Amino acid sequence: MTFLMCKSHYTHNGKYSNQVEWIPAPYKWNSYQSYDDVYQEIKEADIILFSSYVWNYTIVDEFCEYIKKKNPNVITVVGGPHIGTNEILLMMERYSLYDFICQPTKPGETFVSDLIDSWFDDGYPDIEKISWAVGSSCKRKYELDKEKYSVYEDNFEYLSETCSYAKTHNMEPFIVIETTRGCPYKCVFCEWGGGINTKIIKKDIEIVKRDILELKRAGFRDAYLTDANFGVFEDRDIEIFAFAWQNNFNLTDISTIKSKSLDRKKRLIDKWFGVVGATTNHPSTLEPSEKKSGLDMWGSTESISIVPTVSIQSISEDAMRIADRVDLSTADKLELSRYINKRCVENNFPIPALELILAMPGSTIQDFYDEMEIIWNFKAWGSFRHDYMFLPDSRLNSDDYKKKYAIETVEVFSDIVDEDGIDNWNSLYKNKETHFRTIRSCFSFTEEEMKEMWFMNNAANYLLKNVYADYKSYLTPGEFTKECYNVISQLDDFVAIRQEIKDIFDSNTPPKSIRQLCGQFRVNTIDAMLNKNLLLIKNEVMSQCLI
Repeated sequence: MTFLMCKSHYTHNGKYSNQVEWIPAPYKWNSYQSYDDVYQEIKEADIILFSSYVWNYTIVDEFCEYIKKKNPNVITVVGGPHIGTNEILLMMERYSLYDFICQPTKPGETFVSDLIDSWFDDGYPDIEKISWAVGSSCKRKYELDKEKYSVYEDNFEYLSETCSYAKTHNMEPFIVIETTRGCPYKCVFCEWGGGINTKIIKKDIEIVKRDILELKRAGFRDAYLTDANFGVFEDRDIEIFAFAWQNNFNLTDISTIKSKSLDRKKRLIDKWFGVVGATTNHPSTLEPSEKKSGLDMWGSTESISIVPTVSIQSISEDAMRIADRVDLSTADKLELSRYINKRCVENNFPIPALELILAMPGSTIQDFYDEMEIIWNFKAWGSFRHDYMFLPDSRLNSDDYKKKYAIETVEVFSDIVDEDGIDNWNSLYKNKETHFRTIRSCFSFTEEEMKEMWFMNNAANYLLKNVYADYKSYLTPGEFTKECYNVISQLDDFVAIRQEIKDIFDSNTPPKSIRQLCGQFRVNTIDAMLNKNLLLIKNEVMSQCLI
């Protein structure tokens, strides 16, 4: 989509648009077996653009290196959120591979437009004429609100082709849509929102409606909404959601406005349910033939959340303050969790995803266990706290921030095929480690407490779902899961798991996968161990209740 946005912007606004050919972005990532397979589709290009994210930067960098060897004269350009401004070694690698680098979260449309214009004007792009390029002082504004065209209409054939390919090959036809860009907040962990701590600009609502209809015409049934603060323009945003819903199109993974007002958040949820009403088409009520027919509003998207996500991050108000995160008080977060659960049950909708982060500086292990009440309120068994990623261009990753809060980190990695929802198990994605740093300890919790929290982040959902109902008269969700850990930590079957967790958080050993334990996805390993020892755990915890 970044490619298509840059293409449409230059087609409508570029000085030399009639002299530029845009080679379609490769998309058959389930079938490419080598970088040369991809290169053959784009080898005629004079300029090649790469978008770098934490989940693909290893592929991006390796592919760029391959291209430079094949054609040293090609101009290589990298943008996206994962660049390296707070990681010296990563940034040095980028300088060695790419001729031009777009600053993280800055508008690629103006960057690419300036680069192409200068290519024609100067024979080779002049960095001082390229807005938002690393090393340039040029900062030209991008006016999303002034666009009078639909990117999706401009590129209908390509979108239709990619959607058809995904369906033919049993892949998720994933697409994104934005209606606003920018975010007024400055959360330290963020590299998102089209620029943090910036003014929000909104796309013309009639263009948004055209976008939605064109995506549906291209064959898509849902789109990931990239707006960082859905509901900030309350009536407008609800109107957009209602338009999509009424046209049988889902806007998914909705991240709601950051706000200290519980009433405002409740009002947004109420308006959302006012649009969707109660449903009889919950996936659990559908026959297989109904799902396959595509006539229901769930179908193949039944696992995708269309209820707005609940952005909690941490129950600790100290952690939120230290992260510069504007949000509800702890008491209001608990109340909101109960309220959304109530509305979902009333309307027969699945519980939305919870957005929690594991072990934010300022939070304590007691805060971690107190958060179990939110998970229990939601019955959000599929929502695990995100491993705290010290992304290379976030303020969280700066030396000053880490020193201020006595933060120690450790390098870990995730194999891309371990990520949820990945379709590309046997292609170029296989055996690609994406490394990042995560927190090991800080002023508010120790390394040993971190290891306990990391394990229980994956174990607690199983225990709450399968066991806690029998103990809720005796213990709070937090007290129950803490007692469970006290029992589990003494089990013989925990010895190997404990050692592997110790290795993960040992900065003196080579980086380990943070997504796996004992050669399997970590949740599977932990669930199997808990299931094997479930009777013993239940008996021991009950004995503590009766003391």
